[in-house]
Amino acid sequence: MSMPLAVRLMNERRALQALLNDGAMSRAGLARALDVTRSTASSIVANLVADGRVKELSAPAEDGGQRTGRPGIRVALDPDHALFLGADIGAQLIRLCAVDYTGALRHGDARPLAGGRGPEAVADQLARMVTDYRATLPRPGAVAGLSVAVPGVVDAEGCVSRAPPLGWGKVPLRDALQARLPEVTVVRLVNDANAFAVAERHAGDPAPPDEALYILIDEGVGGCIFAGGRMVEGAGGFAGEIGHMPFGRPGHGTLAGLPEAFENHVARSAVLTHLARCGGKADTLEALSTLLAEEDPAARKVLETWCADFGRGLAVLATLFNPSEIVVGGAVAMLFGQRRAACLSALGAHLMPGTPVPRVRLATLGAEAPSVGAARLLHEAAFAAPL
Repeated sequence: MSMPLAVRLMNERRALQALLNDGAMSRAGLARALDVTRSTASSIVANLVADGRVKELSAPAEDGGQRTGRPGIRVALDPDHALFLGADIGAQLIRLCAVDYTGALRHGDARPLAGGRGPEAVADQLARMVTDYRATLPRPGAVAGLSVAVPGVVDAEGCVSRAPPLGWGKVPLRDALQARLPEVTVVRLVNDANAFAVAERHAGDPAPPDEALYILIDEGVGGCIFAGGRMVEGAGGFAGEIGHMPFGRPGHGTLAGLPEAFENHVARSAVLTHLARCGGKADTLEALSTLLAEEDPAARKVLETWCADFGRGLAVLATLFNPSEIVVGGAVAMLFGQRRAACLSALGAHLMPGTPVPRVRLATLGAEAPSVGAARLLHEAAFAAPL
């Protein structure tokens, strides 16, 4: 009697997850992992090989000993079965990456914004980057989809509700990209901080904490909250917009039109504006870093103020969400790396006695994280959905 379709699809999905998590294994090993008979495992593998998702590998016997006859055959995911594209639209650069069927990073590209920050110019440039990459592939049809991270709020229809670092509001970006990429499915848009968090959870601890907060600091400030091991998105997808939380006093900029917003105290433009007001001369974070290394008084003052403000903001977040870990990433995170102790001192000074102090660490990944996270969201969805 043939296996019912629903059961077969469920078993094939379980097999793919086992191969993704544990790597190549024999049919007997897969049978043990799935708790099915060896004949059932062989049938599952046959279907997956025929579908191109799995391939056979010649390998030594599992016990490592010598044997005669046919060598042991293991099966593994075929990395070339599908490629998942992730892009990150920043205020200065567009990044594009590809993740293969095993979850490995296969491609990375970063290009400065060539035609300005306008939606049409950005859509044109990203479409060219995707087209250029597909032209290098022996099988362009392997591209299973594109996911795009943006520094702002997005809705389920693929519209950017607002992205202050880009000056965007109500931009139907997914439709604009789809019109330019008819051979690629533009699956979704995602907030860049959420994408950063997904990438970081893959790259860091193999068992990331269930209660965690991820902060991405660049041109603006974004956040992503994990509670119970799940991302918290809120009623309208606005959860984690910590850059817009009121800070009680005006900062050094007017991002999002909110002078008192947290990001107007700690984001890139706020830091550089504050430096200019203090008499310092640096147009980039790299130049600021050089001034700090030279013990420039204005740069040191800016850093001290930044640490105090960032630590205070961390205290607010720790009080509200009680995370066990806070991960800090993005270009401006280098300031935390330079004066971690000062930031943590400011954090502790603003907490009630006895309040648990979360672990605060720098992100494992660099500037590529949001694009990698956007691609990984598609990869995760492919393994979660029925075949």
